[in-house]
Amino acid sequence: MVIRTVRRLGAIVTLTSLLCGVAAVAPPVADAAGTVYYIDDTGGNDGNSGTSSGSAWKSLDKVNATTFAPGDKILFKSGGSWNGRLWPKGSGADGSPIVVDRYGTGSKPLIAGVTSELEAVYLRNQQYWEINNLEVTNRSSLPFDRDWQNARGQRRGVYILNEEAGILHHIQVKNLTIHDVDGAYTTRSGGIIFDSVGSNTPSAFDGILIDGNTLTDVDAYGIYISSNCILRYGMGDLWPWVPKPYGPWTPSTNVKISNNAVIRAATGGIAWNVTDGAVVERNTVQQATYLATNAAIWWAYADNNLVQFNESFESVNGAEDGHGFDVDAGNIGSLVQYNYSHDNAGGFMLYVNDTYYTDDTVVRYNISQNDRKSIFRYSGSIRGVTNHNNTVYVGAASGNPVMSDYFTKTSGSPTNIQNYNNAYYSVGDKGWTLTGQMFDYNAYFGGKTLVSSDPHKVTANPQFASPGSAGTGMNTVGGYQLQASSPLIGAGVPITDRGSRDYFGNPLYNGDPDIGAYEYPGTVPAASNKASVPYTKLGKSPAANLAKAAKASTTFTTLNATTAAVSNINDGYYDYAWSSNGSPTFPSDITLDFGAVPVTADTLKVVTRFGQGQGITSFDLEYYNGSSWQPLQNNVALSWNSNTAEEEIRTVSFAATTMSKLRLKVKNGNRQWGNIAVNELELYRTPIAAPANVAPAATASTTFPAGSAGAISTVNDDRSATSWASATSITFPQYITLDFGSQPVTTGKLSLYTHFGIGQGITNVDVEYYNGASWVTALSNVSLTWSLNNSTVETRDILFSPVTAGKLRLKVNNGNRQWGNIALNELRVWTS
Repeated sequence: MVIRTVRRLGAIVTLTSLLCGVAAVAPPVADAAGTVYYIDDTGGNDGNSGTSSGSAWKSLDKVNATTFAPGDKILFKSGGSWNGRLWPKGSGADGSPIVVDRYGTGSKPLIAGVTSELEAVYLRNQQYWEINNLEVTNRSSLPFDRDWQNARGQRRGVYILNEEAGILHHIQVKNLTIHDVDGAYTTRSGGIIFDSVGSNTPSAFDGILIDGNTLTDVDAYGIYISSNCILRYGMGDLWPWVPKPYGPWTPSTNVKISNNAVIRAATGGIAWNVTDGAVVERNTVQQATYLATNAAIWWAYADNNLVQFNESFESVNGAEDGHGFDVDAGNIGSLVQYNYSHDNAGGFMLYVNDTYYTDDTVVRYNISQNDRKSIFRYSGSIRGVTNHNNTVYVGAASGNPVMSDYFTKTSGSPTNIQNYNNAYYSVGDKGWTLTGQMFDYNAYFGGKTLVSSDPHKVTANPQFASPGSAGTGMNTVGGYQLQASSPLIGAGVPITDRGSRDYFGNPLYNGDPDIGAYEYPGTVPAASNKASVPYTKLGKSPAANLAKAAKASTTFTTLNATTAAVSNINDGYYDYAWSSNGSPTFPSDITLDFGAVPVTADTLKVVTRFGQGQGITSFDLEYYNGSSWQPLQNNVALSWNSNTAEEEIRTVSFAATTMSKLRLKVKNGNRQWGNIAVNELELYRTPIAAPANVAPAATASTTFPAGSAGAISTVNDDRSATSWASATSITFPQYITLDFGSQPVTTGKLSLYTHFGIGQGITNVDVEYYNGASWVTALSNVSLTWSLNNSTVETRDILFSPVTAGKLRLKVNNGNRQWGNIALNELRVWTS
């Protein structure tokens, strides 16, 4: 029964966002202009100044011994060659990076790595660098070995290391020719490697650009972004070459990998881990995985990925992976669009997770031709996939693949996979494993592709222009455009967030949507207003939820530290839940710890699924004031209406309180299956309304004798252009009163508006309120000074401890009387 509960919970584990704080590296002060240094391998001399091509330095040793400043340029002579490791020192600054480039004509300068150094080009804990237009190699005479600890070592062409340095900014690697990097079977070995190690100081990069590079024969990866700051959702283990102890999940940001060509990467072409918002576009990866299996383009433990306009083809080794694209473990939010996958040994799309969940993936308007083994593979706890408007061609060269297969792993099983508007054309396949999938409005032609349960399927010949005719190149796929008589035109269902174009650049939609990656641009019937289909998305807490900033803990025994950990309670996702074990002990605590940054809140929300079966029913709510636990509400009782997977939310309100910790002392819960569970705890501060002037609701009066100016009612008409004035012969003290009748107000602020203040402004008052029996002083002896003696209206505010009263009055003790009278344009009373 416990196992059944876990599955219902859909639970995974997370560490709190509090842990993801980072230690920033302060950028140095930028120089207005830097120095240009020249390096000439034949005509240079390290004794030269290096500041002109005629007085160039010669060696890498000279460059490596120099600490460069913002704006400096390091220029290697075209056609030159240097053996060793290039490791210039120093950092640039925002707007003034240090630039490595070439000068002169001829081939790119060659940096050839040597056996004694693992990398040919190296930066460590440096920022604001741009490395351009070099040729890089790093050979080894030893053979490739799948043991990552083999004697070759983790060799790299370009290695950018952030080691316990916090956030490093602006590293660009552009237009390099990298080849023959003979590394090991590890994600930290290959052509261009960015690596964050933050076991003690959470570390990452901001502003990575890898653009226009050509990488050939590199082991193990062509391009890889790596990090050991992976800890969220209970991540306990990754690959042995990623340094332990792991740090909190700290993503690199502003990452772009574009316009690169990767040819014969031993295990994978392009991969990135622990990023947020990475853009990977217009790259080609050819013959990846030629020595060991992996996917050609893949990503893991990353959020909000955009993968588009890439060509992935001819992967060699499909024994395990070998797919053109792979949404791997722990990703939240991936958009895969406008890509061309063909002739890959493993297949087109791999969705895999060995550790926790991969969620919210959209794969749309891609073309797959002659991919082999498994066109789609779903493995582990993959949830929330929408595949739509893809065109898949399975020709004879595909070797009779399965259309999709399915694997349950320790992390769970694939669920909630939606397939709409896809065109499947086959000359021979083994059909589908349909577990966890739904199909609607797809087209099936040939082979065993037909999914009989698709209620709006199209089975006629799709009438592609020339199916199977595409070659190498993104622009060779015109054969998958639809002829004017195609039954796929207008046969699809609208998708709510489909983007603006098809694979070929045609706008969406032209009438009803077409099936496949092509939207026919010719004359079609008007749209029939079919209901749109939304993408499946995880339920999330609102952005205002303060609980996400805390670290969660509990004195309950947790059911499973991997799939039902307490950190799920405030991860922001309703799908991930915490569960006690099957025999919880009451009372026990659930605590949110905000550390050194207290929060002010007045509302707790408890989000639970299967509430009648496992919801909390009774608790005391307490907060920590810095020295002791204090009660907020005792004996809070919750009841639940449902025992389904739909979440219910219960709200507990309390006085606005500033706290460093909040805890639920749980006294009881429903235990149909033995355990109790919570999907999410949310904490909010009710927005404070903008102050409002409530004075117009009152009746104004005064004990001052009336003058010849406006009536006393003008002081609360909410118009500063009108005014009241007393007579010219007056004594003090006198009163100005606002009577709110049967509707008392709460206020701690009054404002006096006066023109000609030096001549007739009130200068001293007491603020009084009526408590129902007598007048009480809220604030006494308030002095007011005025700066002007013209028609400009000045404002003076009076602040005091808030009071609630049906009457307020100013006891006017004095005033300026240049003309005998005093005057007041407006008296306003502020309340929230």
